[in-house]
Amino acid sequence: SRANDFSGVFTLAQGPQAPVFPAVGSNGQFPLPNGVSGKARPLNVQLPRVMAYNITVQRQLAKDFTISAGYVGNQGRHVFTGDGPSFNVNDAAFVPGVADSNLRKPYYAKYGWTQGIDLYCNCANNRYDSLQMTLDKRFSRGYTLNANYALQKAQGDQDGWAFLYNRPLGYSESGDFSRHQFTAAQTLEIPFGKGRHFGSSINRGVDAVLGGWMVSGVTVFYSGRPFTPNIGDFPTGSVRPNAGPSGRPDKGSGDPFKGAKGNRDQFFVGGLGTAFLVPANNTFGNYRPNTLHGPIFINQDLSLAKSFAVTERMKLQLRAEAFNAFNHTNLGDPNNNVTSPNVGQITGLAPNYEMRRMQFALRLDF
Repeated sequence: SRANDFSGVFTLAQGPQAPVFPAVGSNGQFPLPNGVSGKARPLNVQLPRVMAYNITVQRQLAKDFTISAGYVGNQGRHVFTGDGPSFNVNDAAFVPGVADSNLRKPYYAKYGWTQGIDLYCNCANNRYDSLQMTLDKRFSRGYTLNANYALQKAQGDQDGWAFLYNRPLGYSESGDFSRHQFTAAQTLEIPFGKGRHFGSSINRGVDAVLGGWMVSGVTVFYSGRPFTPNIGDFPTGSVRPNAGPSGRPDKGSGDPFKGAKGNRDQFFVGGLGTAFLVPANNTFGNYRPNTLHGPIFINQDLSLAKSFAVTERMKLQLRAEAFNAFNHTNLGDPNNNVTSPNVGQITGLAPNYEMRRMQFALRLDF
C-alpha cells in the first residue's frame, strides 16, 4: 500500500494542544504579536480646526456692470492625513552605520515588532490663499457676462507627502489646485429680427430664417497642475535611507523647461546633472514636492439657439450645443521619472477631459 504522506496534528488520546494566551499588560491590553500589521490612533485625539476668512470690495462701473476683488483664505489645523491610516510609525529611521533595518525601527527594541504600524492621526496642517476677481454684467441690450479669475495657492502636509520624522519635508503645494483659473460665461442675442435692433420690420419668412438667434459660450482656462519629479533608479552604489520620501532629487541650477519642445513628446527636459542632481549619500533630495507644473487646460463650450413664435401662447426653441467646440486636446501630466528614457513624455489626457460632443434639442413652451 502507498505510504501515508500526511502526519497527524494530534491523536485522540493526546488531544489538541492547549492554546497559549498572551499575558495581559498592566494597562489591561493585549500586546500585538510580531509580524501582525496593525492600525493605531493617538489615545488623545485633538479636534480638527478650520478657520475661514475673506474680504471683498465691489464697485459698480455702470448701472448693469459691477466688478469685485477679494482675498479668500482658510487654514486647517490638526486635520487628518488622508482618508485612512497613512503614517507607518514603525518605519526604519536612518541611523548611520546600522545596516539592519529592523534595528532602526522605533518599536523593535522594546516590543520586537518588525511589521508596519499605520497611524491614523489628525496631525497635519494646511492653508489656502487666493485673490478672486469677478466681472459681472447683468442682461441688458441683448448681452450678459459673468467672468471669474482666481490666483490661488493651497499648501499642506496631508497631501500624500506626509513624513513622520521630519514634517517640513512633506509640506508642499497641493497637487489638486491650478495656480491660475479663469472662467467666463456669456450670452449674446444677435440684434437682428423681430423685436431686435436691426431688421425689426422684416417679413415673417425672413425672420424665421435669420432673426431671433442667440449665441452662448462658456470659456475655461486653468494653468498646469503641480507635479513632482523623482529619480526612479538611483546610480549604482548610492546609499539611500529607506524611510520616505525617497526618489526626490536635489535641485540643480538649470531650468527643466528650457530647451524642451513643450509638447507631448518632451514637455520638460530630464536627466541628471543640470536641473536635477543626485542627492548626497544618506540624505534626502531637496526638490520640493509639487514644484513643477504640467500642461494648461483650455475648454470652450458653445451653443446656438433660435426661438419661433408659434402662437401668442406657444413658443418653439431650437438649440444646438457643442462641448469642447474646437476639439482642443488637454494633456495630462508628463512622465516625471527624470532618469527614464521617456521622461517628459505625455501619454494620457487631463482629468475630466472629453472630446468634442454635440447635442441638439427642440423645446416647446406653452
